[in-house]
Amino acid sequence: MRHLIQQALGSSLLREVAITYSGQVVGSGLGFVIQLLLQKQLGPADYGILSIAVSVGVFAAVLTDVGISHAMIRFGSKWLGEAPGTSKAMARCAAALRMRVGLAAVVSVVGYLSSGWILSTFYPHAEGLGTPLRLVFVTLFAHTLFGYWMFFIQTFQKFALRSMVTIGGATLRLSAYLGLAATGQVSAAAVILLDASVNFVTFLVAMQFSPRGILHPPREELSAAYREILPYLRYTGIMIVADTMFSELDILMLGVLSTEATTGLYRAAWTYAMVLSFLSMSVGNVLFPKITGFSDIQAMKAFVKKAIMMTSLLAVGTLWSLPVVTWWVPWYEPQYSGAVSIFYIMYLGTAFDLVVGPLGYTLYSLNRPDILVKIAIGKILLHAAGNWFLIPMYGAHGAAAAATITRVLGGLVAVTIMLRTIRRSSA
Repeated sequence: MRHLIQQALGSSLLREVAITYSGQVVGSGLGFVIQLLLQKQLGPADYGILSIAVSVGVFAAVLTDVGISHAMIRFGSKWLGEAPGTSKAMARCAAALRMRVGLAAVVSVVGYLSSGWILSTFYPHAEGLGTPLRLVFVTLFAHTLFGYWMFFIQTFQKFALRSMVTIGGATLRLSAYLGLAATGQVSAAAVILLDASVNFVTFLVAMQFSPRGILHPPREELSAAYREILPYLRYTGIMIVADTMFSELDILMLGVLSTEATTGLYRAAWTYAMVLSFLSMSVGNVLFPKITGFSDIQAMKAFVKKAIMMTSLLAVGTLWSLPVVTWWVPWYEPQYSGAVSIFYIMYLGTAFDLVVGPLGYTLYSLNRPDILVKIAIGKILLHAAGNWFLIPMYGAHGAAAAATITRVLGGLVAVTIMLRTIRRSSA
């Protein structure tokens, strides 16, 4: 055991996670500061309005992806290792960009035209949501381009550049927000416009330091890229949309079944929990292109064992967040004190995800993404049913409990199926 721990601590894998997470911590830390300032500036009700609009925007953004980015990483990273692989990898990235831009155009128009129906059908009581809701569709292109770049540079495994851009964009975002605050212009609509503007500028700057070739790929390689990526989306598209629905379902259903103030309280707790979730995301960003590149099952099993040792150590290291949040929230803003107990519930699911989350990537290598799709759909159904039952009874605490229960059960099912699939593949 001691040898395994020392090996995990000294591995290049941990260094790459550290590089990615350091950028994520600084970038997300600055974003965290903005959220703290917004909570105090807007109050629970207006912060709840912003949260609902942002959640709708996140769901709209995933409809511009539907698994394209994961397919780009899956096949782009595979071709990087083969000569002359760079042109093939770049063609996969070019195909992904064209598909994402096309989807962004469709989702933006349809979303904007249907925003009135969304408001009247699901959130008629949410006064002030109309303009922010329309703006999330108007600004969708900016988020799509920046989101594409993050996956594009991940495909080439340039984690240091990714971290630098994350930090630079977050610094620009905080500076712009402070400018809004200084002029007294802080509102849900202004924050949405600010965020989109920063993402667009960051994308333009980041592309100047990125590998070239996505705008003019060889025609034959581009055709081959479409043939490789499109069949892959029948599984990953459903899975990515389902995962996003799962992560945003609490906010969306709280907006329907509860008050804006309750939604704002939940979002406050979610903001603190996301600091830990970013660690899971950083681990996933590093592990996804590595685990999915394995074709040898024995080598993959050895790598996964090392990864699990690392994620377990990281999970233990997150325990400090419990006393910190307990002290900080009542001291900083007493009207959000109820968020502390909500955070406790969220923490259980977040820590569990950190440990077992990477195991799901093995099913890509085993060519069984269909299993992940089934698990994702099951989690959505269970989560929605839990929210429908628990939110009217317990409000934000009920939403957090439904999410945590679903994360744990879904993770256990994924691990069980993964182990069974590996045993069958090894036989």
